[in-house]
Amino acid sequence: MQAAEQAVFAQGLDSFELMQRAGDAVAEFVHANWPEGSIQVLCGPGGNGGDGFVAASKLAKLWRDVKVYSMVPVAELTGDAAKAAALWGGPVGTLEDAVEAPHDLVLDGLFGGGLSRPLEGTAAQLAQRGGRVISIDVPSGICGLRAKPLGPCFIAEGTITFAALRPAHVLRPASAYCGNVFVADIGVPVQTRLMENSPMLWLRMLPQPGMADHKHSRGHLKVLSGGISSTGAARLAVRAGLRIGAGLATLLTPPSALMVNAGQLTAVMVKAVDGAEELAEAIQTASVVIAGPGAGITPATRANVEAILNGPGRAVLDADALTVFESQQDELFKRLRPTDLLTPHIGEFNRLFGDLLETATNKVEAVRQASVKAGCTVLLKGPDTVIAQPDGGAVVNIHATRWLATAGSGDVLAGFAGGLMAQGIDTLVAASMAAWIHGEAGRRVGAGLISEDLERQVPDILSALHGEIG
Repeated sequence: MQAAEQAVFAQGLDSFELMQRAGDAVAEFVHANWPEGSIQVLCGPGGNGGDGFVAASKLAKLWRDVKVYSMVPVAELTGDAAKAAALWGGPVGTLEDAVEAPHDLVLDGLFGGGLSRPLEGTAAQLAQRGGRVISIDVPSGICGLRAKPLGPCFIAEGTITFAALRPAHVLRPASAYCGNVFVADIGVPVQTRLMENSPMLWLRMLPQPGMADHKHSRGHLKVLSGGISSTGAARLAVRAGLRIGAGLATLLTPPSALMVNAGQLTAVMVKAVDGAEELAEAIQTASVVIAGPGAGITPATRANVEAILNGPGRAVLDADALTVFESQQDELFKRLRPTDLLTPHIGEFNRLFGDLLETATNKVEAVRQASVKAGCTVLLKGPDTVIAQPDGGAVVNIHATRWLATAGSGDVLAGFAGGLMAQGIDTLVAASMAAWIHGEAGRRVGAGLISEDLERQVPDILSALHGEIG
């Protein structure tokens, strides 16, 4: 965003004109969504405070009851913030005056996303006061880049930002403080390789068969089953992959679990494989192989993963297929190929990549660094799922529901990704599609969801998406 602003300034746009556009957008956002009630506008010493002064001026022209309070005396403001305060022209109280002043709504313009230290003094007191808050850029007290509260911070009903989302708007824990987020277009085009997941990113690439297609042209997904007492996870994955469009799906099972798996599957083929050598032969016709769900943390699992990574098809590695390399991550990383996909949850991510989530700037940067280390696409599951590939391209998926926190949900996600990859979709794109469709399926089921419910939602979801394509 900073680079984008500098680019438009270099083209001749006046910085105060940009502040006026931002302040006007704030006022319109507030008035449209909170059309009643008195407004207490809190202004900081910088650009966010300037936006607040401009917004206050416009809200007053809309006959709103507005009172303005500044963190520093107006006479001490400089630059655009001083021009904005002059535009307001009305009385300005101190933050101390604001603490007990009656109001219905608070417009928080104290600090933007660039804050690097905790709120202190009266600003911290105001943040902890509660009430109905609308924030400019991000709720004050949150670091917009690290996506974390730095101490006391405002909890907003709504947040308005400009040109593009910030990490704090989509990553936990900061996103929980932002309420409904609106992005205002103020004429600053932003170039970024970090996107919020949406069908708008990939709808035209969503695979659908042509009249001349047949099962073999739609790809062959193969999923490795666990032992006789751990077969359910792989069945969830293979059914999900078939449902989302793979032309053929085969469950590769230890001989001891053959009858258990065969008795539970119809459209999915079942083949017994005994050991890594037989597995290596069985995957020669696979477009994609999924390993990990219910596999067990054993030397056999490791040998199977190595065989898969020596095979011709792309790999989706999840769960035990990742954990089995916990103490020898480099042995996994040197075998992975750029088109493979890892789908860890946070615990599995930490086992493979150590303290990246603690040391990186934010979750997106952690997953980006992990993808470079692994040499392939990494999907870190969560309410803010992050998908990244080694060249820096990244997607954040927040299209989800808390009801997905149930056993087997991740196995279905791996199956969705594998089934889409089997149809020839680029790994990052397939992972993005899978994450969104997985979240949409969870939203449609809602309370009481179990993982078996998810793939049953796919026909209606795909039909709706294809209908949008036409």
